[in-house]
Amino acid sequence: MIESLRNRLQDALLKNGGGSAFHSFSEDIFGIKEVDISELSETLYEPALCIILQGAKQTSLDSRTLKLSSGDSVIISHHVPVFAKITQASVEIPYLALIIKIDMKIIRSLHFEIERIIEKQERAFAVDSGKADSALIDTISRLLTTMEDPIEAELIGPSLFKELHLRVLRASHGGMLREMIQSNSAANKIARAIKYIRDNYRAGLLVTEVAREVGMSESSFYQKFREITGITPLQYQKTLRLMEAHALLSLDGYSVSDAAFAVGYESANHFSRDYSKKFGIPPKEAKFTTT
Repeated sequence: MIESLRNRLQDALLKNGGGSAFHSFSEDIFGIKEVDISELSETLYEPALCIILQGAKQTSLDSRTLKLSSGDSVIISHHVPVFAKITQASVEIPYLALIIKIDMKIIRSLHFEIERIIEKQERAFAVDSGKADSALIDTISRLLTTMEDPIEAELIGPSLFKELHLRVLRASHGGMLREMIQSNSAANKIARAIKYIRDNYRAGLLVTEVAREVGMSESSFYQKFREITGITPLQYQKTLRLMEAHALLSLDGYSVSDAAFAVGYESANHFSRDYSKKFGIPPKEAKFTTT
């Protein structure tokens, strides 16, 4: 059944133009193509389901490394920084993947259904993988078919999108999402903390303040945040700042000092040291590209 999704994405990419590397089926569903293997680099994942349709990829969070190939699915429950690289791709056989954003409102709306049928597992992860079963693939296929007709997309699409979330919640590797259904769970509180940091990453960060904001003791908050994201709250904030600054330098042509101050640094020298350590080059060497 993976073949049917693969063919659907390939057909969509061809319609966009032979060299297209991206296709949006809707604002929440899109496919990507890569024809080259890549270096290991840091990126930010958001809550989503990813289905590998062809090729292979490696994703690492903290001490865990997931080696992913065709037929594998990845469930991401939180906004987390990971290190990833494409390990198998070519012009003839490109890496293909389908990404579907997860709507946490839908996840929480399924609270009672999931509570009745699923037992909590011992350990859950913010980024986890498993084989995409036939029920999940069938739901995705029917959802994509619905997206092709505006009337069906409007009338049937929402129910299929909800069904997809149920499939994800019932997956063996959907444990962290199941934990997040409970509004008072640690997983849910860390998600709220992440949102707070993302909304305020330019400002000074006090761990005590964030812990209080989500109703946790400082020690418990620090431990659970590190467990879920793989880094500390302050490291998370620094990652957000540096990745945003990298975009400002390479995409918007900012000067080093302007980029530093725009993301919350008080010293351009301090910013330059942090940037060089993360990206391996000084910020003044960041390539500004225009389209």
